[in-house]
Amino acid sequence: MIFILLGFFGILAGISASLFGFGGGLIVVPLLYHLLGTDNPMNMHIAVATSTSIIIVNSLNSTYKHYKMGNIMWNMVFPLIIYIAIGAILGVYCSKFMSSAVIRWCFITYLIYIILKYVTKKNSGGQSVEIKSINKYVSIIIGLVIGGVSAMLGVGGSVMTVPLMSKLGVKMRNAVAIANPLSFPVGLIGAIGYVILSFSQNIHLGSQYLGYIYLPALFFLVVGGLIGVPIGSKLVSKIPDKLHKKSYMLLLLIVLIAMLL
Repeated sequence: MIFILLGFFGILAGISASLFGFGGGLIVVPLLYHLLGTDNPMNMHIAVATSTSIIIVNSLNSTYKHYKMGNIMWNMVFPLIIYIAIGAILGVYCSKFMSSAVIRWCFITYLIYIILKYVTKKNSGGQSVEIKSINKYVSIIIGLVIGGVSAMLGVGGSVMTVPLMSKLGVKMRNAVAIANPLSFPVGLIGAIGYVILSFSQNIHLGSQYLGYIYLPALFFLVVGGLIGVPIGSKLVSKIPDKLHKKSYMLLLLIVLIAMLL
């Protein structure tokens, strides 16, 4: 029953990767956190580590789908992706010194910040005729922060890159497309980092785990994601920009409630 549930949520994660650029982290982290039992001292580390592994597959798959549709603005991807990768390394390292409870509340605090920022912002985003560029030094700082926070919380980079691209005048469809390749280094470095972290801490959770990564959950979530990504790719071209943004915010709110409960 649990694995059927994981497969179903894997489909949702795949849809969200194509539709919102999440890569699955915002769905997978709360799900695994509760499935593993809130009294498990390692549950948040396992949830985040497994989530970053899902992001690898979903971001690559979704990037390919968006590439075929011509949605990715590659000039906005580079060199930001390099700084995000460096930030992800720092984020995984910092997680070594944080408990599951601290990571969980960082996750919750960040969601609240993003939701409030969206609700209170004056600029509707995505409506600009001229797309703004990012200053080199600003992109370095932004990339390091996005990579660090995303790897630490296992959420990919979309929760920061999508609002950023929207503010720069990029339409929601393109902002989501850009978020997928930017999430890939977070997933890759995060997954490798959490495996190394578990061994460095001499933590062995059993044969079903690779480091902190819960392999049975990973399998069913990946299978679900392979089904969900094509569905999301078809939907993304049909949804109006304003409705797309409202749906994005609604999903963030649902995830926030799940983590608070």
